Amino acid sequence: MNIAYNDIIFQDDEDFDEVEKQGQDDTWEILIIDDEEDVHQLTHFVLDDYSYQGKKLKFVSAYSAEEAKLVFSEHPNMAVIFLDVVMETNDAGLKLVEYIRDFLKNHLVRIILRTGQAGYAPEKQVIVKYDINDYKNKTELTDQKLFTVMTSSLRSYSDIKTIESYGQHLEEKVAERTLELKEKNETLLKLNQQLRFLNKEKNEFLSIAAHDLKNPLSAIQSLAGIIHNSLDKLSKDKLIEFASMIEFSSKKMFSLIKNLLDVNAIESKKIHLSFNTYNFESCLKMVLKNYIEPAKKKEIRLEYQSKGEETYPVFVDENALYQILDNLISNAVKYSPIGKTVFINLFEDENVVRCEIQDQGTGIKKEEQALLFGKFARLTPQPTAGEHSTGLGLFIVKKLVTAMKGRVWCESEFGDGAKFIVEFGS
Repeated sequence: MNIAYNDIIFQDDEDFDEVEKQGQDDTWEILIIDDEEDVHQLTHFVLDDYSYQGKKLKFVSAYSAEEAKLVFSEHPNMAVIFLDVVMETNDAGLKLVEYIRDFLKNHLVRIILRTGQAGYAPEKQVIVKYDINDYKNKTELTDQKLFTVMTSSLRSYSDIKTIESYGQHLEEKVAERTLELKEKNETLLKLNQQLRFLNKEKNEFLSIAAHDLKNPLSAIQSLAGIIHNSLDKLSKDKLIEFASMIEFSSKKMFSLIKNLLDVNAIESKKIHLSFNTYNFESCLKMVLKNYIEPAKKKEIRLEYQSKGEETYPVFVDENALYQILDNLISNAVKYSPIGKTVFINLFEDENVVRCEIQDQGTGIKKEEQALLFGKFARLTPQPTAGEHSTGLGLFIVKKLVTAMKGRVWCESEFGDGAKFIVEFGS
């Protein structure tokens, strides 16, 4: 009689009451299925004070296989089942085993088959064919053996539950780790795509910078060489002409370098804006003065209209606002044909100061309008007098306007000019 006394604890009624108070998780649920009431009472009596791992037994009774199915649906976490074979039919108990294991997919509960009519269920055949954990003849189940079989069954059930818990925990950890690896892999893919994009941008940047700087630099070198080698032969007028050409080429280089530096400052977030309330019209008029002469050279008329009594206050960075307007008006003059008019309208509407700059150029195709504010945008319209364009001006405009919580967009029909609108809260 090998009873593991270290696993069996006999407790008095007071201890049992305390265990009961701790709830169902602190008891082992035991299902007795037998059509004889005496078997239920005897099992209760023998195991009444039994405890394993500090947990008492909680008995549930069923008197037929069909009743057991209902009971099992209400108590799915049974630890041990004492199951009779012959009840409403000769094989009711065996069919219930199949129902529990195959239909309910419950392989945790320990099933102890005990029968008083062994001939209906020979032990060897039953052990081989059915997923049971022990086979006992009712006449064999003395008090001592009942204690022993209960202890071995609960130990087995507890171990399987622990293994299942570890397995589930491991699966969760594996799933968690798999998800983590997937997320990191997706992050790496995104970073890789960003690096490819940045590398492409870098190559494009170097290509454009080399191309756009090469021509004016070559012109400066060529003109400087002529002046150096033929100074005595050149007239004053010719020297002035060459000096103007050198100045023009250097301005093109300066414009490109300035735009590239602005883009770098914006993208690296090193640009510092100082916000204050400024008069939009004052800044706009200052920019317009700078384009009176360039417009005259192309016989372009700048037509400005606003309500004189308005103050047009906006909360912005003054230098950034100047740069925005300078780019927009520069483009309007640059892309307007000779002899046309550029219309500049300024007005205030519902706490918004809006400036509209309308040219009479070729306009912008619908499919190209989405690219307008992109970096290095090279679209169908070209400057009408050979002016230089870096493809960065509108990109800088968009970034600065957004940084100051404003809006900028373009309205255009191809063949009918383009209107750029910028607005800020007043």
